[in-house]
Amino acid sequence: MTAPLLRVTMESGQIWHDPSEDLLFELLSDMERGEEMFLVVERLTDATGQTFAQVARTEANGYQVEYREGGEDSHFQAFTEDKRLVHSVLTAWAFELAGWRAALPWVRLRFDNHS
Repeated sequence: MTAPLLRVTMESGQIWHDPSEDLLFELLSDMERGEEMFLVVERLTDATGQTFAQVARTEANGYQVEYREGGEDSHFQAFTEDKRLVHSVLTAWAFELAGWRAALPWVRLRFDNHS
């Protein structure tokens, strides 16, 4: 048995290993129905835990999509109301397919570490 490459963690704490494209769509549907507010997909091949994509529902019933590939300088977000677009981007990110970066208007997240 091979070690999983991906792990999805839902707001509720439910965990899925190596999700299929169909499962990712179902998990987004759970979010759309209000059963979950966010999910995180982690690349388990990154021992630092800093390579992930996450999706959260917004107050306006849209989606905030984020991805991070390393440190804070490589953490980006985008917003959309289109669940199918979110699914397409999340699936392409998870399976390392081309084109997902061009699908949304990504903006680098800035973290203010000054009080």
